Amino acid sequence: MTSHSDPEIPEDMAKRLTQEPAAFDVAIMHFCRGEIHRLTVWRQRLDVTSNWCILLMVALTTFTLGSQGVPHYTLLLGLALIAISVLIEGRRYCHLHHCGWRLYLIESCYYASLLDPSGTPPVADWRQKLADDLRRPRLPLSWFAATRVRLRRNYLMVLYFVTAAWITKLFIHPKSPETFQEFYDGLAVGELIPSWFVAASAFAFVASATLLAASCPAAEKLEKWGGAFADRPE
Repeated sequence: MTSHSDPEIPEDMAKRLTQEPAAFDVAIMHFCRGEIHRLTVWRQRLDVTSNWCILLMVALTTFTLGSQGVPHYTLLLGLALIAISVLIEGRRYCHLHHCGWRLYLIESCYYASLLDPSGTPPVADWRQKLADDLRRPRLPLSWFAATRVRLRRNYLMVLYFVTAAWITKLFIHPKSPETFQEFYDGLAVGELIPSWFVAASAFAFVASATLLAASCPAAEKLEKWGGAFADRPE
C-alpha cells in the first residue's frame, strides 16, 4: 500500500483519497434523508387528493339523494370529479414511485452493505444508475400506468359507489318507475341530452375504468424494486 508521503502521489490527492469515503457517507446519508422527506410529502399529497375526493362524493351523494328537486345528473358530475382526481393523483404517484426507486438503491445497496459487507448488492452498478438519474431524472413509471394503479387502489370503489347512488336516484326521484321505459326516459338530461347518450356514455365510462383497473398490476407488485424497476429505463 502506498503511503501519503510517497512522492508518486501528490499531497492534495492523497488527502482527498483519505477523506472521500467519509465525505461520501455523509453525502449519501443526507441524500437519503432528503428522499425520505420527499417521499413523505408525495404520500401526503396522495392522501389529500383521495380524502377530498371521498368527502366530496359523500357530500354530493347525500345532497342529491336527500332532495327530490335535485336532478340525477348531478351525480354524473361526481363521476367527472373522480376522473379529474385520479388523473391528478396519477401524476403524484409517478413522483412517489420515483422516490421509492431511489431509496431502494440506497437502502439495498449501500446500507445493506454496511450491515453485511460480505453480501452482494442486488444492483451492481447502483452508484452509476443513481448518478445518471440525478443528472437526467426520468420517472420509472409512466403517468398512464400510475393513473391505472391509483384507479385500482382507491378510486374504482368510489366510482361504483357514485354509480350505485345515481341508479338509486333514478329509482326513487321524482317517482319510482313502473316500467323499464319510464326508467329509460328518466335518464335524459332535460331536452339537451337524450337517454341513449347518457346510458351509453355512463356505461362506457364505468366499463373502461373497470377494464383499466383490472388489467393493471397491483401497486405492491410495481413496488418490488428488485424486479422490473431495478434497472432505470432509458
